[in-house]
Amino acid sequence: MMPRGPKFGVLVALPWLGCGTPHVTPEPTSSTGEPTAMSTSSGSTNTSADSSSTGGTAGGSEGVDSSGGTSESSEASQGESEAGTASTTVDMPVCGDAVVDPGEQCDLGFALNADEGACLSNCVLATCGDGFVRATAEECDDQNAVPTDGCHQCQRTRIVFITSEVYQGKDFMGLWGADQRCRSLAAQAGLANFAGFKAWLSDSKTAAGDRMYAGRGRYELVNGLLVAESWDALLAGELKHPINVTEKSETHENGVWTGTNPDGTIAEGSDHCFDWSSNDFKHSAYVGASSEASPSWTLIVSDLNPTSCGGGLPIYCFEQL
Repeated sequence: MMPRGPKFGVLVALPWLGCGTPHVTPEPTSSTGEPTAMSTSSGSTNTSADSSSTGGTAGGSEGVDSSGGTSESSEASQGESEAGTASTTVDMPVCGDAVVDPGEQCDLGFALNADEGACLSNCVLATCGDGFVRATAEECDDQNAVPTDGCHQCQRTRIVFITSEVYQGKDFMGLWGADQRCRSLAAQAGLANFAGFKAWLSDSKTAAGDRMYAGRGRYELVNGLLVAESWDALLAGELKHPINVTEKSETHENGVWTGTNPDGTIAEGSDHCFDWSSNDFKHSAYVGASSEASPSWTLIVSDLNPTSCGGGLPIYCFEQL
């Protein structure tokens, strides 16, 4: 047997098997055709991808935060805008809101603004001559300055007269009876408000000044002559004309039953004809003089005053409300 020699193999390239040439991965190229850098491992590539992904997520998170911040910023801006709008919004003035707004003279509120009050319903201060009667300060408002038309300076004129008839002390049977004499004569004379007259007469308990309404307006005779500018002027003895005209517009100058001091208080020192219920000569009462424009109009300073109740004298009658 022949000895075996070394064996030799022959490598034959078989192109059709595709194994003759090593597989080479083509390098990436740029748009210019030049190779670009490439990661050396798939791990690096994945890491980069992950990193990109993470970065994208982070970027996304930042985007969310940014979006959230934008939302919060929008809300803040909206709030500021609304606050700005609220701060610049001005309520329109309303008469009756109890706030004195520009263009208003007063405003007491819907409940208190009134055409008869201090502040009119149109938020204008009440004044004499505005045509509205302010209940607490005015008795009338005829929107003119004529003093003889029954309303002057927003105060009503009242009539005063001396009676055309004379009476003894017992004829009245008290103050009420004297008032009735005044009303009866005023009605017969056709005077307006005839039921609103009272006698200027005091008794031992009640003063004439306390029985009367203290008018702030003028006191006139039935013929229009001015007696006094006001109640205060009357009590101060500042008469412009004596009270010497009757309800019939006739002149009557005489002594007058009063029983009253110039200030309207009770004249002490007599029994007022036994409180105007007696004509006995032992009773007496004080008198005034209808011819006088001084305090003597209601109380004559004389040794003959007080006088006996047996004689007949007139009385003064004053219009009230």
